[in-house]
Amino acid sequence: MPYQEPSGKWRATKMIGGKRKTKFFATKTEAKKWEATQTEEDWQPKEETLTVSFLDFATAYLKNEEERVSEKNLDEKKLSFKRALKVIDPAQITSKVTPAMALLVMQYIARNVSGYAANKARKNLAAAWEWGKIFHGLPKENPFHEVKKFPADSKPRYVPPEEDFWKVYDACEDSRDKTLLLFLLHTGARIQEAFRLVWTDVDFERQQVRLGTRKTATGGMEYAWIPLTTELTEDLMQHKEKTNTILVFANPVTGGKYAHRGKFMHRLCAKAGVLPFGYHAIRHLTATILAHSGLDLPSIQAILRHHNPVTTSRYIQSLGVQTNALESIFGNKKRGGKVTTFTASK
Repeated sequence: MPYQEPSGKWRATKMIGGKRKTKFFATKTEAKKWEATQTEEDWQPKEETLTVSFLDFATAYLKNEEERVSEKNLDEKKLSFKRALKVIDPAQITSKVTPAMALLVMQYIARNVSGYAANKARKNLAAAWEWGKIFHGLPKENPFHEVKKFPADSKPRYVPPEEDFWKVYDACEDSRDKTLLLFLLHTGARIQEAFRLVWTDVDFERQQVRLGTRKTATGGMEYAWIPLTTELTEDLMQHKEKTNTILVFANPVTGGKYAHRGKFMHRLCAKAGVLPFGYHAIRHLTATILAHSGLDLPSIQAILRHHNPVTTSRYIQSLGVQTNALESIFGNKKRGGKVTTFTASK
């Protein structure tokens, strides 16, 4: 069944032969009609699509990704193609791109940028090729998968001290933005999950919130209910009284969804006089606080909604063994107070 996006468009989805296809429409009626009329024959690659140029392929893929990924992720994919087009002729027939060409792309990026950037491009271009296999009839052999990863120094993400978070919180003068910051800290939500949140996702009676993410194998939306702390629940209730939008954290100017709002945190950090950190660093901070407060790895994994516990372990500096809850960790403190002393576990 079609469902409506915060943008107002209707998303139609169809599964055929284990493959998923989506399309957006202005009305629910159009979306339902498209779902009802799609057949397996419609999904068969046309012979002429095998001659699509690499530039046209990149344009089509990025257009498809516009509705599916965050602005930051989309920019990363665009940059990968921009760098690839420095090596691959834009008129090159995509189906004729070879592993040797893919290797030249990665070597160019590694030489001129970094091994880390080359590996990022390899991942993005390989994902694009997988999409092209379905919608442009590209060969099954993925040339970008054939290229081995480059050596890359992994720079650890900066996770701010808890004191710095509260300095930033205090420097924020808008109550709506304060609620957003508290929401990110008390739920560990990704910023795009917060930006797409609607009031029907907030269950005040059961004191829980439904978060949706596209960080899945298929790119489809996946939802999970996360408990709300008492303090955050009260903040959200007060926040709701001041808003008249469907979105919980709507752009006050347009009433619509924020795209990224990346400069907001930089301005706040500068105002608070702390080292700059972004929204995702708050997610890492939440995980670290939970771990140092004694929450076990499976529980932290459930809160962060990671499919792989290895991903969760990268988020935190040490792990406890006691089962606990968000409320017991975040609930027994005064606003702006410190949750934990951040001492290393023995």
